[in-house]
Amino acid sequence: MKREKHEKTTLTVRLTEEEDQVLRRLCMLKKTSKTGYLARLAKDQAKRELLNYAVGEYLEGKASFSELAKKTGLDVPTIMDEIARIKGGEKRVVEAFLSAVKTLSKINEDPEFYDLAVKAVRE
Repeated sequence: MKREKHEKTTLTVRLTEEEDQVLRRLCMLKKTSKTGYLARLAKDQAKRELLNYAVGEYLEGKASFSELAKKTGLDVPTIMDEIARIKGGEKRVVEAFLSAVKTLSKINEDPEFYDLAVKAVRE
C-alpha cells in the first residue's frame, strides 16, 4: 500500500524555558514529539476557528452555506451540524429558564410572572 506524500512547511516557534518544559512534559506523557503535538494542535485549533467563523457569518446572515464552505474549506454538513448544536443549546437554555419561571410562578401564586417570561422569550 502506497503512502500519500504530504508536503511539509517549516514553522519556527520560540518558547520560553518554562513553556518548553511544560510542552516537553505533556509530550512525554502523550508519547508524542513536540513537533507532532504542535502540528496537530495548530490544525485542530485552526479548524475550530474556521468553524466558529462560518457559524458566526451564517447566523449574522452575511453568507450562505456554500459561500462559507468555499471560504473556509469546511464541508456544508459540518457547518450545519455546528449551527444545529448551537441552536439546540439555546433552545434547552430557554426551556430550562421557562421551567424555573413556571415553578416560581406557582410557588408565588403569580401566573402573570410566567406569562411575562413567555412574552419576553418570544421577543
